[in-house]
Amino acid sequence: MRKGMALGLTLLAAGLAGLAGPRLVVDPEVYDFGTVAEGLLVEAVFTLTNAGDAPLVFSGQPSTSCGCTSAPLPEMVLAPGESMELVAYVDSTYFGGRWITMYVYVYSNDPTAERRTLPIVGYVRDAAPYEASASALHFGFYILIDLRSPEEYARGHLLGAINIPFSQLTDWLDRLPKGLTIYLYDATGQQGTQAAQLLKDQGFPAAAAIAGGLAGWWNQLGDAFIVWAEGVEPAPPAGEPYYGGHTVKPQELASSYQVILDLRAPEAFAAGHFPGAVNLTLQEVPDWARALPSIGTGRLYIWVIDEAGTVACQAAQWLRGNGYPRARCVIGGMHQWVVRYGDLALWPEG
Repeated sequence: MRKGMALGLTLLAAGLAGLAGPRLVVDPEVYDFGTVAEGLLVEAVFTLTNAGDAPLVFSGQPSTSCGCTSAPLPEMVLAPGESMELVAYVDSTYFGGRWITMYVYVYSNDPTAERRTLPIVGYVRDAAPYEASASALHFGFYILIDLRSPEEYARGHLLGAINIPFSQLTDWLDRLPKGLTIYLYDATGQQGTQAAQLLKDQGFPAAAAIAGGLAGWWNQLGDAFIVWAEGVEPAPPAGEPYYGGHTVKPQELASSYQVILDLRAPEAFAAGHFPGAVNLTLQEVPDWARALPSIGTGRLYIWVIDEAGTVACQAAQWLRGNGYPRARCVIGGMHQWVVRYGDLALWPEG
């Protein structure tokens, strides 16, 4: 009897010893993201818990099975009973029409599994013609700056342009995003060229002036993409076009001309939006589109964005069916831009 008790205690002690130390528990064991449109940046969230009785130490950052996946650890040590979220990002670009399985490998001092494999699975459907990713918007994104006076700007300006008078441009250097394309224009091109040179000297390599300013634009394209104030008769700007360095031809900009429609609530728009974006409701989109009679609709890229991408895609489909074949919604909405680029080019009101 005593021998049996002794053997049982020995086995119990061995079992408890096997449970001692750190132990990594992952929930879920497999992350299934369902079906997404190509271009979405999938966010797979795993909860990592130390279910052992000793500190769980991660020996390094996780590795992945694909360069399209990243999974940074927020902490490198978990005390017994502690948990944290590991967010793995999978870029679905180029995987349209495929079932995919990606793996995240987590390394720790868990003696039962020093390398834990976390699968991420799902189906990536082809994006619809009216859908595009936040990275596609970023690729062609530019800021358009009107350097004239507020009075001149109010009479008529290029669609999507923001007004920063030439004399105030240096006050905006800390706010303008370096690395993004910035186009500038004035009435004739002289100040535009000076402004482009100023920005380049301050570390904005992608700054360029519209050749000839608005006068040069008018000579080449008339009043295409110019928004006039009510009651103002379209007329060419006064002055002779000036063609200096650091310029972009009007035709080149017109070939990829874009405007952003932001369908989020006014409060969200005021908290941070793209420069020159137009804040509308879904119901206001048709009237806005019909109020652009002088714009070459076939050439205009219209990006429609909301918080999650649902309402924006409805607007993009309507626009494509009503004379704007280049209208597209941002898959996943503003959230996808923030996940990829943070607050880049998102400005608060005021």
